[in-house]
Amino acid sequence: VRIIHWAAPKALRSKGGVLRGIDFERTALVDGKLIETGEALALQADMVLCAIGQSFVATALEDSGVQLQGGRISTDAECRSSRPKVWAGGDARFGGRDLTVEAVEDGKQAALSIDRHLRAA
Repeated sequence: VRIIHWAAPKALRSKGGVLRGIDFERTALVDGKLIETGEALALQADMVLCAIGQSFVATALEDSGVQLQGGRISTDAECRSSRPKVWAGGDARFGGRDLTVEAVEDGKQAALSIDRHLRAA
C-alpha cells in the first residue's frame, strides 16, 4: 500500500475494461485550502479504494449511552460498543487508525458480529 497525500484524482485509465492506472494532480495548502499545482502524477493501479475524509465528532454521541475512550468509541474485539446494537469501526473506534484497509476489516468484523447477534435473536 502506498499512501500519497495531497493528490487529487483526475482520471482512471483502463485497457479492455480493466483498470490500469490513475492520474492525479498534486495539490498544495494555500490559505487553508488545497489548491491544484498543475503537477501531474500517474500511478499504476488495479484497484481503487475510496475514502471521503470525514472527521469523527465525539460530541455527537453525548447522552447516547455509547462509552468513549480517548475521544473515540470504546469497542470490544468484535467492534461492539457499550450500547446494544451499536457497532463502530475505523478511526471512529478507540485504537482504530485512519486507514481504509483497517476500516474495511473493522466493517467485516462488525458485520460478522451483527450476523451472530441477529441469528441468536
